[in-house]
Amino acid sequence: MRPAFVHGIRFRLLLASLVLLAIPALAAQFISRMETFLRGAQEQDIAVTARAVASALSDRPALFPPGGARPGDPEDEERRRIVGLFAAADPVAAAGLGPAYAPSEEIERFLDIMGRRASRLWVVDTRSRVRGLSGTLREPPPARADAPRTAIAAWLKPLVALVVSSPEVPAGDESRPVRSQIDRALIGVSSTHWRGTKDREVAILSAAQPVFVGDDIVGAVVVEETTASILLLRQSALENLIALTLAVCLAAFAILLIFATRLATRIRRLHAEAESAIDPQGRIRGAITPTGAKDEIGDLERTIAAVLGRLRDYNAFLEQMASRLGHELRTPVAVVRSSLDNLRSQSPAGEARVYLDRAGEGVERLSRLISRLSEGTRLEKMLESAERESFDLAAVVRGCVEGYRGAYPGREFALDAPAAPVAMSGVPDAFAQLLDKLVENALDFAPAGTAIRVALASDGRRARLAVANDGPPIPPAMLPRLFDAMVTARDDGQGRGGHLGLGLAIVRLVAGFHGGEARAANLPGGRGAVFEVEVPVADAPGSPPRA
Repeated sequence: MRPAFVHGIRFRLLLASLVLLAIPALAAQFISRMETFLRGAQEQDIAVTARAVASALSDRPALFPPGGARPGDPEDEERRRIVGLFAAADPVAAAGLGPAYAPSEEIERFLDIMGRRASRLWVVDTRSRVRGLSGTLREPPPARADAPRTAIAAWLKPLVALVVSSPEVPAGDESRPVRSQIDRALIGVSSTHWRGTKDREVAILSAAQPVFVGDDIVGAVVVEETTASILLLRQSALENLIALTLAVCLAAFAILLIFATRLATRIRRLHAEAESAIDPQGRIRGAITPTGAKDEIGDLERTIAAVLGRLRDYNAFLEQMASRLGHELRTPVAVVRSSLDNLRSQSPAGEARVYLDRAGEGVERLSRLISRLSEGTRLEKMLESAERESFDLAAVVRGCVEGYRGAYPGREFALDAPAAPVAMSGVPDAFAQLLDKLVENALDFAPAGTAIRVALASDGRRARLAVANDGPPIPPAMLPRLFDAMVTARDDGQGRGGHLGLGLAIVRLVAGFHGGEARAANLPGGRGAVFEVEVPVADAPGSPPRA
């Protein structure tokens, strides 16, 4: 029976290969920490840039004409609002600032020199006027990628989001953080600030630094950058990592599955050969063909093949030993028998006659033992060379029972057999011998005056032959082993003597040759035993029995 997939080698190797999935998880943790480090470095870098620009613009009064802010001036408040909205919306045209934009050519030229990709620098005076503006926070459109790569990236993006989540940046009014930063810078407080955008994965980092002329604050420098470059780096690294990991995992899974399938195939073949090499009676009928593999399974195949070969030789020795012993013992037994016959011819009297009779009984018993010792071997060889023929099992059973009534006149035999023929394909003489053994066994155990009951029934597919007798029940421990050779449930002295436990083994041998099976059971109430043989009937004369 083939084991379930979840219990096999392939499934366990697949489970072991899942360890490879730890690679993207560990790498994702590394990338997440790298992103945190890059954000910290970006924050320090933008603060340094803002400080450098503010230092370059400080102590240059010509860039910032006098005219400080007037508290409560509604124009200043409006300009601050416009500047805040500008910082949030990042319009393409500086004209969107309206009256809040009062550029200085020198400041803007300097900001163009200091500007960087995807960053925005601007300078605000104390009246919230933008004196210089350079750069934009909008990323340039990416280069057009190949359609397959774009599709793969779109498919991998949800996986990337599962592995590494985007940093949480507070959302809200995008203009308010910038206004507060400018207000703090104009009172001399330097600061950096993160704020969210409409794209939850992208944040804006801004740094504000005051500009001094002497001890007076004349303006503020604001440097802004987005995290789009970090996001792009992270996305690209994770997509490449996950794509590579998936490819490696799929390749590993495929290789392991092929390897496990090959192992399972070899093990199943070894299992099938080992199972078919030994028949239900324990005899070696087949062989294992070892392969030239040098691995552990190849060593196992060769070892089992060698063990089966040695067992086959030993079984052959045991099977031939009975006939050899019978052949070797017949000559001395014949000598003893002839010597006893010569002594009887001299008509001894008294104790000598008694001793001669006892010796004669012992010789007869020994002769029966020798005959039965080789009976199984002779029958097996006969079945191997016999040709199947069609016969009526009911007629064979009726003929045998009539013979038993003549051979055992003091015994009653009850027969229950169908009048219609029971077609069989096999060896009728072997079936007659099977019934002889069952009846002999019943006669040994049935009390005097009780009947031996023989029954034959057929349902059109299988025939069932049963021989039942009254008497002692069979010990339950003996029932599974009763049809094995050299096994008997007889007590010492029970029966007619000369039993080696081979009769029921012959029954199983004949039943197995005809595609059937033999079994034994106790009668209800422990009043006796019944032995049954069930074999398939033939569909038509001359056809072999169905398996």
